[in-house]
Amino acid sequence: MKSSQPDPLSREQTPWLFAAAVVTTLPHTLQQPWWLSAFGALLFAWAFLLWREDRRLPGRWILLALVVAGVAAILADFRTLFGREAGVATLVLFMAMKLLELRSRRDATVIVMLGYFLLLTHYFHSQDIPTGLWLLFALWVVTAALVRLQAATMPPRENLVQAGSLLAQALPFMLVLYLLFPRINGPLWGLPA
Repeated sequence: MKSSQPDPLSREQTPWLFAAAVVTTLPHTLQQPWWLSAFGALLFAWAFLLWREDRRLPGRWILLALVVAGVAAILADFRTLFGREAGVATLVLFMAMKLLELRSRRDATVIVMLGYFLLLTHYFHSQDIPTGLWLLFALWVVTAALVRLQAATMPPRENLVQAGSLLAQALPFMLVLYLLFPRINGPLWGLPA
């Protein structure tokens, strides 16, 4: 018989996912419309409150209504669902909404992968050194969340050390790609604004 909740999350894994979601979406508050930041913060707070009080997550119809309202607001504000700004706004909104249906490791993996993808979208707005430093920190946090999904009983400090070790192992490969990858004039993501 099939379980209704395949591979459920432990309570110790969820805060790492909240941290990953916050560090990847927080810088977008500087470029996104105020209502999106407020709506996202409200969804984050609601999901955190449900987790803290160990209450049941909202049902499908509530989530569907939130998705429809969010997409309609993005469509009204940006006049499209396509393009760079509207696409990033949709990803930020979906990151906040995904926390409200966080039931299994599959949902958690979606949050981590969405976090990695959202890290790239910060370079649409800024490519300066503070942005790069923040994104390195955020990459460490998201990787720590991924490590936590694989090792739920690992102590938090060891979890962070393991994530740092994985990133350090990836550094030589990143440098080789940086040095050998051909340079393209203009931004690689020449999407319409």
